[in-house]
Amino acid sequence: MPNLTLQCLVPADVPDPAGPDFAAFLDQYFAMGEELADTLDQWSKHSAPHGGNTQLFTLPNSGASGKIRKQLGLNDFWAGRMTSCTPDSIREGAEQDGASNSLLQAIGNKLRRRSSDIHGVDRPTNERRPTFELNDVERQKRIMTSSPNGLYESFRRGLLEYHSENEREYIELLRESECLQVLQPHVAEIWRMTYVTPAPTNPRTFVTLLLSRELKSAPHGERSFMNVSIPFLHPDCPEKVGDEKSRVRGRYVSVELVREHGEEVEWRMATSSDAGGNIPRFMVNSSLPGKIAEDVPSFIGWLAQKDSSGTWRKSTLS
Repeated sequence: MPNLTLQCLVPADVPDPAGPDFAAFLDQYFAMGEELADTLDQWSKHSAPHGGNTQLFTLPNSGASGKIRKQLGLNDFWAGRMTSCTPDSIREGAEQDGASNSLLQAIGNKLRRRSSDIHGVDRPTNERRPTFELNDVERQKRIMTSSPNGLYESFRRGLLEYHSENEREYIELLRESECLQVLQPHVAEIWRMTYVTPAPTNPRTFVTLLLSRELKSAPHGERSFMNVSIPFLHPDCPEKVGDEKSRVRGRYVSVELVREHGEEVEWRMATSSDAGGNIPRFMVNSSLPGKIAEDVPSFIGWLAQKDSSGTWRKSTLS
């Protein structure tokens, strides 16, 4: 049975992508992720930053939340957020955060930044994507070959399609993203993500199995998609070897659910994290709600810039 914990999966835990059990493996994780995301309203409210458009939550160990933990098999500290967006709020939020000036300049700088910032080696993020003829992949191909039309499709292009490649363009501390293995292109992939952290701490590397799916593709006004990230031990990225010698291995598990409600988009995200090293868990837990809140204006500013310039990433599926 799948679980959403900080315990790492290993290759033996994942069914053969070409076999009959893989679809069930995906279905179970997406069902559990959707069930988790739908409980956010029952978590403890934390704060409501960004003009109240985002509500932060935490999942305590007692009360109704204890029942949720038992139901979903959750053992660790979790934080979540729920953001409601409209085309007008995206434009207003981008302006309030300086997206038309300072933020766009910062985004431009990040677009020019290469992963050589840390170790001088730049690895193409899509170099290991083979070609598969599978239903899930064909579905992804259909939605990725057209330009985004409307707010939901812009969110889909930014958060579902090329999820990890895009993150490097709007998350300031993310300096390297490498695809270690493709199980199914844009559906199930294993990624290494390396973040810089304030001195004197070392960079943090997270290796995750990223599962992505559009849950509902019709009708317009009711569509939805989900990403599930699970910590993973991959033989191509052992700890304390090569470039990883100076890095600390962290772990995180997360669920991201985006739903379309007419012209409005609801963006739900929940995560649990262990930064590794000597950083106490209570410090990680206490800072987690604020950290996930930071991604909202960063992504919205980046999204507004992409929509206005039309510079969306081109599909590599053929």
